[in-house]
Amino acid sequence: KNPSARVLFAGQYQNVLGEEAYARHLAPLLEKVRDHWTFLGILNPEEIASFFSNCDVTVLPSINSTESFGLVQIESMICGAPVVASDLPGVRQPVRMTGMGKVVPTRDSARLAEGINEVLARRAELARPPAEIAAHFSPDLVAEKYEELFLELLDG
Repeated sequence: KNPSARVLFAGQYQNVLGEEAYARHLAPLLEKVRDHWTFLGILNPEEIASFFSNCDVTVLPSINSTESFGLVQIESMICGAPVVASDLPGVRQPVRMTGMGKVVPTRDSARLAEGINEVLARRAELARPPAEIAAHFSPDLVAEKYEELFLELLDG
């Protein structure tokens, strides 16, 4: 559906501890799409905002059941890029809490592709004001919610 699409992979991709065999397995597949795939490496804080501001969608297709919240999603949403995230307990929360994206099943490449295409088609409809996203996940609000939870647990 999007033959001119490009994947920009931000983050560590070389010499990832424990992922050497997986990297070797992926190498021939990535070679086939090399004109549409770019490894950017680790971005500094200034580059991150510019990166997300230029993305149409951010994809977090984690299959790791220990994956947590995924702060990268909040950074993406604040910069205007909706998210497609795996349906894992912590990973799915930013999309569910904001409505700014799509949650897809893990290990299902067809549903992942459908989710990406849906978000691309509905990008304007899914957009939320950056201040709304930032306020929803502000450190002060998060600390307040933790404090409420701890007090509730102490009372219980």
